[in-house]
Amino acid sequence: MRLVLVDGPETEPLTAEEVKARLGISAELADATVEAFIMAARQQIEGPTGMGLALNTQTWDGALDGFPCDNGRIDIPLLPLQSVEFINYRDSSGTLVGLDPDDYQVVPGQRPFIIPVPGGSWPATTSGGDAVSVRFIAGFGDDPEDVPEPIRMAICMIVSHLRSLSAQNLFISQDTTEGVGSKSYVVGGNAQAAVDAVVKSLLSGYRVMRV
Repeated sequence: MRLVLVDGPETEPLTAEEVKARLGISAELADATVEAFIMAARQQIEGPTGMGLALNTQTWDGALDGFPCDNGRIDIPLLPLQSVEFINYRDSSGTLVGLDPDDYQVVPGQRPFIIPVPGGSWPATTSGGDAVSVRFIAGFGDDPEDVPEPIRMAICMIVSHLRSLSAQNLFISQDTTEGVGSKSYVVGGNAQAAVDAVVKSLLSGYRVMRV
């Protein structure tokens, strides 16, 4: 399924104020900078190029070359699924048709999918790309607090590392004096590995496994 984001989340999983409080960041670092770090961390985690998650509520379109022939299942690739808004397809003449919701059912679970109702089947479509389009809404909820705490903490850890690239903090292992009032800082060599290990542990229970 090829995915296109229709409406992104209206909020981030954490505010700049929350991240600053958790990481002990002073007011000298602008909120706009922290917010950019938060967005970058969130985009690293979610979406089809991340862990297959949608954090706060968002709307996606998924395109298929046709209805599946093998097991009849249309798998939803981003979790957690909130709802399937509609399914459109182009019939054998190329006309765009909206599939009646009574003709299919959404099977929820850790790997939700869509199948025809018992006794039914998918309609015939035109040949060619994007013959079928599925619009769905995914995400843990509308509010930042709806995102599980381990994911929110992982975002904080990523923000901390992003900040460490431009500021002195706990990742610094050495400093040398080059002159009066002049210092250079060296980032600890194990810092990235330590952050990666913590983030991986925090997110391990939420990664969408592909079959």
